[in-house]
Amino acid sequence: MIASDLLQGALNALAEGRLEEARAGCEQVLGLEPDNPAALHWAAVIAYQQGAAPDAVLGQIERAIALNDGEALYHNSRGALLYALGRDLEAAESFHRAVNLNDNDGAVWNNLGNALLRLNRVEDAESCYRQALRATPGLISAINNLGVALKRRGQLDKALICFREAVLHLPDFLDAHFNLGELYYHLDMIAEAESQFRRCIELNPDFQHAYASLAQCLHDQGKRDEALALLREAQARFPDDEDTDFMLRLQYSSVAPAWHIPMVNDEERNKAYDLALRRAVKPGDLVLEIGTGSGLVAMMAARAGAAKVVSCEVLPLMADIAREVVAKNGLSERITVLTRKSTQLQVGEELSERADVFVSELINIGMLSPNMLPVLQHARENLLKPDAKIIPAAAIVHAALIEAPQLSRINPVRQIAGFDLSPLDKLRSPGYAQIDMAADLIRQLSQPFRAFDFDFRQNMPERDAKLIQVTATSSGVVHGIAFWFDLVMDEEIVYSSASATRTNHWKQAAEFFAQPVAVQPGDRLNIIAAYDNTRIQFRHAGI
Repeated sequence: MIASDLLQGALNALAEGRLEEARAGCEQVLGLEPDNPAALHWAAVIAYQQGAAPDAVLGQIERAIALNDGEALYHNSRGALLYALGRDLEAAESFHRAVNLNDNDGAVWNNLGNALLRLNRVEDAESCYRQALRATPGLISAINNLGVALKRRGQLDKALICFREAVLHLPDFLDAHFNLGELYYHLDMIAEAESQFRRCIELNPDFQHAYASLAQCLHDQGKRDEALALLREAQARFPDDEDTDFMLRLQYSSVAPAWHIPMVNDEERNKAYDLALRRAVKPGDLVLEIGTGSGLVAMMAARAGAAKVVSCEVLPLMADIAREVVAKNGLSERITVLTRKSTQLQVGEELSERADVFVSELINIGMLSPNMLPVLQHARENLLKPDAKIIPAAAIVHAALIEAPQLSRINPVRQIAGFDLSPLDKLRSPGYAQIDMAADLIRQLSQPFRAFDFDFRQNMPERDAKLIQVTATSSGVVHGIAFWFDLVMDEEIVYSSASATRTNHWKQAAEFFAQPVAVQPGDRLNIIAAYDNTRIQFRHAGI
């Protein structure tokens, strides 16, 4: 059989997808004619289709070109390999050579457009795609790529037409569905975008980019649990994909409070809880924890000797993370993390008996968090033994007059850069703000005074108010009250949020007055200190 017949048989086999037969045919031709450019070319193409690296077969294509520089197909194949290697300028040159040899091949014009688009020559790329469609009107990939170029040029309505037409003519065209989804999202057509990204995953469950995009659509529509579930599935499928990991972290950060990480890095806080638990827990004790967060304090209780720790965490994501942390540390048999409020617990069900030790971390920067006192009261009356150890046992709130010229400008928002920005004050967090008296520009204008004493071992009023007369010790302008707290863990261990260490995650809180007050040493300010089920607050009531 002559070489030409062998080559034709190989090409017929290639057209029918019989790659191994096609490869063998080309090798037979090269055995007869080692310098046959067509056989060299097709042998390289088949090898690439069978998984050979682009740079491994590029030399063979270039040898075919050296033998026959006038064949457009060879230059197109060389361009495709260079494009796969990211050598875009060289790829564009090869595609350009191919269209010069044959300007009626839509696929080559399309390839040239892709290389030019990577080189950010968007208008030139658009022209190539249009030329591709003139040469081959039914080339759907060129319609899709034209949409990409039009989108890059800001012609979104025309791009939308292209993407819609591409998926209409080729319903299984993955890239077109993804491009259409991205454009819908850009146009704030979130539900339509969601539909396209779902179609992408349906067409190819291994299409990584669609998962992150679909998760963003779900998040934007308030479907946060569904978004998290999707991203967890994607992370299991693509454990090394950085985009999926980033999106998952983004979703986590939007669901879980950001203070969990600095909190577990607060060494003084950790030490106080750990020492108090070591002193309180006896071997075999049942420990109840409210607000497990990361699971750190629950594990401290187990390490201190507790036979069983039952811990509550109302945020499902944090409960899942806590269970994962507990399992990673080999404590799942001794620590149970429940995704529910402590007020839903029943002795004889979630708790085998009333707890011997009760530990909570419901504190926020202003010490008293919403409904904290009723939650503690419920636990004492319903879930604890009469002699149960309670950690922390008490808290003392201290306060002082402060001058804080920089912080006061945005507490509340008033004049900024000569303009009245007071309507922006609606966005400011209500109540007190977190401050750092060791780092912020703050002057203390009075001696600290004792504002409140809380005893968590007994019932307390759910609200209280008192008038405190505070004497200024320095001249200045009082912008508000700074306050902090001592957590009395037990009779010996006390943690203070006044700590100036960088790892102190609570820092201090400040309540700013509606109007600043100028003072001289000896001036006395009447301060109303109050608390309710929501927070502690301070108000200026005159001099």
